[in-house]
Amino acid sequence: MPRDEATFRDMVIRSIMGLLVLSLLGAGCAPQKLTVTRRALPSLVLASGRQVEPVKPAEAPQPARTIFDRTDWYALPTRANHDPMGKITRITIHHAGMGVEEEMPIEDVKAKLRLIQKSHQNHRHWADIGYHFIIDCSGNLWEGRPLAYQGAHAGNNKANKGNVGICVMGNYDLQKPAAAQVSALRWLVADLMKRYGLPITKVYTHMEISAAYGFGVTDCPGRHLQREVDSMRRRIAEAGKPD
Repeated sequence: MPRDEATFRDMVIRSIMGLLVLSLLGAGCAPQKLTVTRRALPSLVLASGRQVEPVKPAEAPQPARTIFDRTDWYALPTRANHDPMGKITRITIHHAGMGVEEEMPIEDVKAKLRLIQKSHQNHRHWADIGYHFIIDCSGNLWEGRPLAYQGAHAGNNKANKGNVGICVMGNYDLQKPAAAQVSALRWLVADLMKRYGLPITKVYTHMEISAAYGFGVTDCPGRHLQREVDSMRRRIAEAGKPD
């Protein structure tokens, strides 16, 4: 074989061997060790050793409610024998006490309100329906006597002066108030407290205001609603503010 050809062959063989060695070195690399950078997590222990309380989600404020105007139930005009309300200083809660009541069509509620107003005006000779607000069995809120006028629900002029009367339809010695009624009552009481700057100590039931003024014993607002009012007052007192 000519010398030049042999030299060329040797060069080719050395080149092939070199490529093979490089290939083997690449295939035999050990896997790299992955280094993880850890983030420093915030400590749940303060310097004093006291644990951090978990953050509670903020409670959504209760949405505003619709109060049906007295014109919605076709109320008759307030008669002339009324007194001005004066400064609002307290709230008194009643039940209708006319027997067990259940949810009814809205037109039937309106008719019931007109019946109560007629009885109060014609048989009791009051200027208007005795209460400023009424809550039906579905939890709807209704305007009764205008707040500008003193009510006729607590016993006499002295007890009624500055006193907002709320009536919950039903008899709460014989039945329990519906959840919708309790919710509406809590909202209305809280709204009145905030609007007129009233403390929870100025929220009464009829039996409480009656005892305070010496009018004798009454079962109003019924034992079941009385318990709900007691619970509402404790809740507001513990929170330090209305719901």
